[in-house]
Amino acid sequence: MSETEFREVSVQEGYALWAASYDQEHNGLIFIEEKQVDRLLAPLTFTRALDVGTGTGRHALKLAHRGASVTAIDQSPEMLAVARQAAQREGLSIDFHLLSLENGLPFESGQFDLLICALMLSHVPNLADTLQEFARVLRDGGSLLITDFHPVHTLYGWRTGFRRAGVIYHLPTVGYTREDYLDATRACGLTILEVAENLVGEVPEGYIPEEMRRTYADKPFCLSILASR
Repeated sequence: MSETEFREVSVQEGYALWAASYDQEHNGLIFIEEKQVDRLLAPLTFTRALDVGTGTGRHALKLAHRGASVTAIDQSPEMLAVARQAAQREGLSIDFHLLSLENGLPFESGQFDLLICALMLSHVPNLADTLQEFARVLRDGGSLLITDFHPVHTLYGWRTGFRRAGVIYHLPTVGYTREDYLDATRACGLTILEVAENLVGEVPEGYIPEEMRRTYADKPFCLSILASR
């Protein structure tokens, strides 16, 4: 039996390769993250939503199904292609843009009732500036929902990665802490309403290796932060 090959790739390269299989994987982090997002968004009302780092559009599609006018951005053309195809299949009108966060958000201030940024801030090199931009484009009373691979994952040696054709690809992440996320959110004038930390043990069987699920059952796996402007 041949040994598994590991490769380090950039964020851009990684998501280009991952796009085709991203929605087909049994991803334990996405499983518990989506349940948390559904719960946190359920009581909110919004008409204009921005999905930053939309990826394959999994949250943008749900927001559009709720009747919101949705703008969705991502830096990966490959992921956006999957998202556009999904929106077309479901008959949804979503305003997709190929954009990086390097130069901020190209939107006027106070445009959106809701901004969601799911499982991508750990790839962003300047958390504080990014959160400032998020706050800027939210209207007064608007909501910000952030989710991410819980920062403690670095303590256990876990990596953002995926398997393709016998190779495990690892993507780089920034070593932020839980407090970094909370401090950056507060620093831009937002009020934190809820911080949720879902545990590894909440992932169903078959989504992650069983040994990992048992060994780390009481460890945080997903961080979610709901805040208001």
